[in-house]
Amino acid sequence: MGVHSTEPLNQRLKNGYTMHDWVKRQKGYPFFCLRTLIGDDALTENEISFLRERKCKIGLLLCDFTEAQVSSNYDKGIAEKAVQAAKTLGVPQNEGIAIFAEIRPEWSVNHNWMLSFAHQLVMNGYLPGFIGNTDSAKNFVFDRQTSHYVQATVETNGFGAVYGATEPKPDGAPEEWSPYCPSALNPEDMSLWVCGTTTFDADQVEIAYAQDEKVLEKFW
Repeated sequence: MGVHSTEPLNQRLKNGYTMHDWVKRQKGYPFFCLRTLIGDDALTENEISFLRERKCKIGLLLCDFTEAQVSSNYDKGIAEKAVQAAKTLGVPQNEGIAIFAEIRPEWSVNHNWMLSFAHQLVMNGYLPGFIGNTDSAKNFVFDRQTSHYVQATVETNGFGAVYGATEPKPDGAPEEWSPYCPSALNPEDMSLWVCGTTTFDADQVEIAYAQDEKVLEKFW
């Protein structure tokens, strides 16, 4: 079990706990966290040290972009910014670490953009990751375009892409691994499943699950 948070996990809440320690108290130990690499409240060296002390693996997340960018045929600017931010923080290259682009639930996306994003990351020693609304009844575009991406990259095994689901949202921890997935993939191809929340006052983080421990090898 882990957390998906747009806010620093070493940030103090009104009850005196850090968000990390509050999640631990409420849900059990978070073995990993998904944290933003760029933008407001992005990951810092202090937070990295904090998480290292707690043996919490870090998933590198991108959400600082627009729907217009990810819906275009080609925009390497997002990947270039991500690579530069990762290098600045000291994220090692060529060690199988993924950088995830999170597509907002209602957004469209273009598989050609996904291809350019993936290619730019791989050229710089990182793996691409994609997290999006995997309920095709709510966002068929993500399903269709991700499937196009999978089909276009059969020979390269998707550039080693790591996929994350956001649907469905069961009550409590899932009893079996059954996230929704794009039609070209199977539930076992989805490495992450973001499907719950925990809240204190106005602060909230999402609860995420990894399919198995091997997934964490693609975290930092």
